Amino acid sequence: MTPTPRALRLFGFLLIAGGGFAALPLAGQDDVAKYPGPFPGGYPAMSGIGGSGKMYMESYFPPPVTASPTYPAFSPDGASIAFAYQGRIWAVPAEGGVARQLTSGAGYHSQPSWSSDGRYIAYAADIGLNLDIFLLDLESGASRRLTEDPAIDMRPRFSPDGSRILFTTGRDGTFDLWAYDLGADALESVIAHPGANDMAGDWIGDTGDIVFVSKRGEAALGSGSLWRWSADTGEAELLIRIETNYQASPVVAPHGGSVAYVTDASGNNDIYQVPTYRASAAQDRSSPGIQQVRLTHTRTDEYFPSWSPDGERLVYARNGGLHGEERTIDGGMGFGLYTTGRGGGEPVPVRIEDYAWSEPTGRVQVRVTDPRGRRVPSRIYLEGSDGRSYFPDGSFPRVLSGPEDYYFHTDGSFSVTLPVGAAELEVWRGFEYEPAMHTVDVRAGEWTNVDVRLERWIDMAADGWYSGDNHIHPNYGGHYFVTPLDLGNKALAEDLNVANGMIANYWANSRVEDLEHFLGHPHPHPDPRTIVYYNEEYRPNFFAHMSLLNLVELITPFYIGYEGTAFRELYPDNAAVLRRVHEQGGIGGYVHPFGLSHRGPDPAPGGARELPVDAILGLADFVDVSCIWSDELGTAAIWYRLLNTGSRIPATAGTDAMTDMWRHPAVGTTRSYVYTGEEDLDYDEWADAMAAGHAFVTSGPILTLDVDGRGMGEELAVSRGESVRVAVTARSLFEMERLDIIRNGEIIHTVEATGDGRTLEAEIDVAIDGSGWIAARVLGPAQHGAMDSYLFAHTNPVFVIADGEPIRSPEDAAFFVRWIERTLDDIHSMDRWDDPAHKAEVVATFEEGLRLYQAQANDGR
Repeated sequence: MTPTPRALRLFGFLLIAGGGFAALPLAGQDDVAKYPGPFPGGYPAMSGIGGSGKMYMESYFPPPVTASPTYPAFSPDGASIAFAYQGRIWAVPAEGGVARQLTSGAGYHSQPSWSSDGRYIAYAADIGLNLDIFLLDLESGASRRLTEDPAIDMRPRFSPDGSRILFTTGRDGTFDLWAYDLGADALESVIAHPGANDMAGDWIGDTGDIVFVSKRGEAALGSGSLWRWSADTGEAELLIRIETNYQASPVVAPHGGSVAYVTDASGNNDIYQVPTYRASAAQDRSSPGIQQVRLTHTRTDEYFPSWSPDGERLVYARNGGLHGEERTIDGGMGFGLYTTGRGGGEPVPVRIEDYAWSEPTGRVQVRVTDPRGRRVPSRIYLEGSDGRSYFPDGSFPRVLSGPEDYYFHTDGSFSVTLPVGAAELEVWRGFEYEPAMHTVDVRAGEWTNVDVRLERWIDMAADGWYSGDNHIHPNYGGHYFVTPLDLGNKALAEDLNVANGMIANYWANSRVEDLEHFLGHPHPHPDPRTIVYYNEEYRPNFFAHMSLLNLVELITPFYIGYEGTAFRELYPDNAAVLRRVHEQGGIGGYVHPFGLSHRGPDPAPGGARELPVDAILGLADFVDVSCIWSDELGTAAIWYRLLNTGSRIPATAGTDAMTDMWRHPAVGTTRSYVYTGEEDLDYDEWADAMAAGHAFVTSGPILTLDVDGRGMGEELAVSRGESVRVAVTARSLFEMERLDIIRNGEIIHTVEATGDGRTLEAEIDVAIDGSGWIAARVLGPAQHGAMDSYLFAHTNPVFVIADGEPIRSPEDAAFFVRWIERTLDDIHSMDRWDDPAHKAEVVATFEEGLRLYQAQANDGR
């Protein structure tokens, strides 16, 4: 049996004897206000960008807060480079040296743009999730706000004559390009196409024309292609179709003849250049059309290009840390500034020797240790006396959208510059350590040392329980570059034992990330209780995404059903893919399966459309009931129906965290605890135990379940009419609201939280009138430190088999009959197959699942 974790065995139980129970309503099914769907994002909603598209937009497009220099911009005389760092605008001599702080005040500042006379810098400031355009007067040092709207206003660009500032705005529900007229002190809409998302514009010399990014016309995958807008006609024409993914940042050379921009056409983000006009055959009969020229050639990513005033050089930011900089858990991952010639060539670093703050500051040295004095990798929240978050130089600042909790990771030792006054420091590490909070007195010009001790309140691995995250994207088009060692170190900082990195194409893009990191076995890591295994997220457009684990060989193609690619065909189905995975000894299951709508009684078959088919065919090995970007209660409602129809598919967890994105949750903030019972962690044993259901999923609470001596994923044989004893405990760092015992998808007992809500327990007798299953779950509110939209934990069930009868539910089988019939109607209505035999194979798979559910549904008639 799967035992109770050691620290929980001391707890007594309240005995509640009983026989049959009246079914209670599934809490949360209609209570969206209490248990909402995934975080809707931090910035205001946009009608033109919804769902997961908004999450990607927020992760890619708004300027990230960084602890290294980004968004460089040459001054008009070429002597200085302005840039963003620690949420402020700075300037450094173009040849390098000491940087001086230019802006101060509320919010986080970025994206500087100089006026042609060098007196002003326009910039974007994020104040309480309100991005607006500000103007800095370099003579007085004062800033004034130019726009004030709840929607996103960002990426200001001074016109060559300094009279207007072009910027991207989301105030009409889609991204458009507006301008602020400094002389008239007025705003005007410049480029706006319904639904096109016109963004990231720059002026073309003194013509008044604009180069910009747009999804109008035959748009590329991602955020759009490069277009040119004519001030004379108000019309736009396509310059070049590219994949930009919100990172294009087009900047026009001072002469107006060419535009530099960022694209991932090479497999990572590089800077390219094209002319700002399309040559006609009459002008140049030798012209083959616009051809992009690649200017940078590195495995890391280049971002935010800016021209020198003479048009001979570009300055840009490159990720991956600086040459010779030590790479730690979150250190050495930042950006450096570089310049290159207008035709490319060897990059020249712009070395920043130091930062001269304009405000009084002090330095703080923090050391995090365990009771034995060993350094402890951990997650850090650090807020200065000014209410802003601060980060060590060269680190990777991140933020959780919605609550706007800024954080970073450390290997247990870091130093940071902070404004004078009281700073608030929090240190967290996963779910098994008590967090530590300290107020730090920062004194001007002085060093302050802070020693923090973290202590475990429970050690799950000591009892053979190992935590894992089934769905992590190390690199997914974000601003940072993450290596396998980085991923392992981030897992270590979150006390996560198994990190499954997903090799996959990202968003609506054909680029496949992390291919070079696939080994067919775990990557080496110095910590014996940390395993990093690069596996695969298989991403079909229609059937639903799957996590494929313990792979020896990758499954290709990595995606199907993407129009405009060679893999537009909806073939093969997921059943065929899962058979290929099983042939090599791997396992596969469904990720981020369902949303809020699936809490209802008869939802449409969206989300993981093929899951019911693969479950009854015995092909799907697991389903991620817990995931940051899907709804746990909605997914659990479908999972309960699968269990009721005889499937023993276990619940698992995967964050779907993109570790290279700054606006994203940490790895392991929802996870599976898997019982192997072994002293040493072994990936094969862990994967086998997870697939056998010896696990619970959680975004914080630690659960135990015992049904007459049987544990999670096990079977108990009884006779009809017998009673079984069910014992459950839940303990948590976070406030829990309720503990539910669930039988066959119905709540049969609830314990409401009292006191601090950190401990819940129950023990009841349950009369068995037929075969079924028993499990437990916990619900609670969203709260600081946890990173899901509500607190959730769920055990896998104990299967209680009465008189050898199989678990069956004609009602739930009929539900899946309707589900598959509607899906087949969709399949028959589509023309998405190149070979009729391929469509016939897909139809046959769904019809086989339909037949099995129909047989079970008919048994109840």
